[in-house]
Amino acid sequence: MKTIAKLILSSSLVAAIGLSGCGKEATETDNADNTDKAVQTIKAPVETVSLGTIPLKAVVPGAVVPDQKAQIASRLMGYIKNLDVKVGQQVKKGELLFSIDSSDVNSQILQAKSAYQQAEAALKDAKLDYDRFSKLYKEDSVSKQQFDKINLQYKVAQENLVSAKTALNQAKSQLNYANVKAPFDGVVVDKMAVAGDLAAPGNPVLVLENLKSLSVRTQVAEDLFAVLRPGDEAEVIIDGQSKPLTGTIYTLVSAADPKTRTHTVKLSLPSLVNVNSGTFARVGFKRGERQTMMVPKSAVLNRSGVEGVFVLEDGKANFHMVRLGEEIGDKVEIKAGLNLGDTIVVDNNISLLNGDNIEVLDVDTVLEPAEKEGAE
Repeated sequence: MKTIAKLILSSSLVAAIGLSGCGKEATETDNADNTDKAVQTIKAPVETVSLGTIPLKAVVPGAVVPDQKAQIASRLMGYIKNLDVKVGQQVKKGELLFSIDSSDVNSQILQAKSAYQQAEAALKDAKLDYDRFSKLYKEDSVSKQQFDKINLQYKVAQENLVSAKTALNQAKSQLNYANVKAPFDGVVVDKMAVAGDLAAPGNPVLVLENLKSLSVRTQVAEDLFAVLRPGDEAEVIIDGQSKPLTGTIYTLVSAADPKTRTHTVKLSLPSLVNVNSGTFARVGFKRGERQTMMVPKSAVLNRSGVEGVFVLEDGKANFHMVRLGEEIGDKVEIKAGLNLGDTIVVDNNISLLNGDNIEVLDVDTVLEPAEKEGAE
């Protein structure tokens, strides 16, 4: 019995010592957690949430189109040769695109030259007859009827020579069209023939576009078309461009498409790089303004995938989840999560936590010294 009592007493002592140790560790852990979660005091600028304006837009789809686009064809009938340009190749104004076999043209030139020489010889003969009959007529050796006939033949010979010379010049000019050159700087975007094909007037051989001068073409409904004017600006978002562009209306087609009942509108664009014709675009035409809550972008933080803003309440920062809207410059729209008149932290908020104390600063006090000097 004494042995059992001793065992029980020993177990009780061990348990008591163990509990004492656990209590000590728990106390130390709690103290450490409290130390880690100590409230900070952060100096930061604040701002009162107020109303801003956002333009109302009518957004319509459009496409990038070149201001200069030409379907290059031959004015001569003949077989194509030297068609060495490739789709996507850039060409300069005056650069050779392709040639037409000039055998037929050379034959026409020879025929025209022969006709010209014959007309020239006929004129010389008619001139001799005219001079001889003029002398005889003055001497009353020939009748007026005979003289008038020779005179008429002389005038016809003169007109035949002029006609033959014109035909020769025209035949020679056709030779200039045997070499087809680029009418402007551009890019070959399509080829409809290959070397050896028979070219004919009016049948395009390739398509050339000037990608340095681009516009956006879109279709708008009648109600929107009625308020648009040449010179109006619109926001243009083009796939592949990091920022929206500003387009200026320069063409308004009053005749509506009979199928869609829409009007064509063209907007000029600034110089673009790496944009091809046909690229999809969205055009936003301004249709007035609306008022909404706006805050600086710097006030919005992303915490664990949640967008929010720190609101100053009784000198402490409280994180409010918000729903964002449109961005205008350095401001962003707040659709939900804040109220007008709320005081929010707008900068120096990266390390800010819920419950931290805020020492309010003016916005100017958070500028770097160099920025201050520049501002002054």
